[in-house]
Amino acid sequence: MEPSEDKALFHLIKSGDEVAFTAMFDKYKTLLFIIAFRCLDNEFEAHEAVQETFVYVWEKRKTIEIQSSPKNYLVGAVRNYCFNCIRKRNATQRRDEQYAYRKDPFVVSNRIEHKELAKTLQNAINTIKPSTRTSFEMHYIEGISQKEIAKKRGISLQTVKNQVFSALKQLRSNLSK
Repeated sequence: MEPSEDKALFHLIKSGDEVAFTAMFDKYKTLLFIIAFRCLDNEFEAHEAVQETFVYVWEKRKTIEIQSSPKNYLVGAVRNYCFNCIRKRNATQRRDEQYAYRKDPFVVSNRIEHKELAKTLQNAINTIKPSTRTSFEMHYIEGISQKEIAKKRGISLQTVKNQVFSALKQLRSNLSK
């Protein structure tokens, strides 16, 4: 097709002619893909750039004014789409680098807080009387059921329940201070 034929085809597209749109797509999709692939160096993104360019053309067909030729318009549109993708990619990369920089102090601070909290918790547990503390640690730290604790320690299930309840009550009191 010559440029005047392209303009006639685009005029049909403006009026909503899907056959003309398909003809324009078939004619320029390979050229636009090559341009997009050279810019983006990614096959998937290049295909997406071509698709998004044609979707834009179809959606805005009534308001698009082409000054030169439809081919030049499409080439410019796909390049602009690619440049926007590259800008987003670079912005994401910068943001990720900044996050990585900020992440390390946060992790170190978090570890320090975790150690302090663990120390405070252990000190509070150590204030519980030994027999009650044993039942509490077996249940909450070792993950043993209260029934099994009763069997292992040779005491009643109700005694274990009372000891665990008492330990929790004492811990709440110690930690709220």
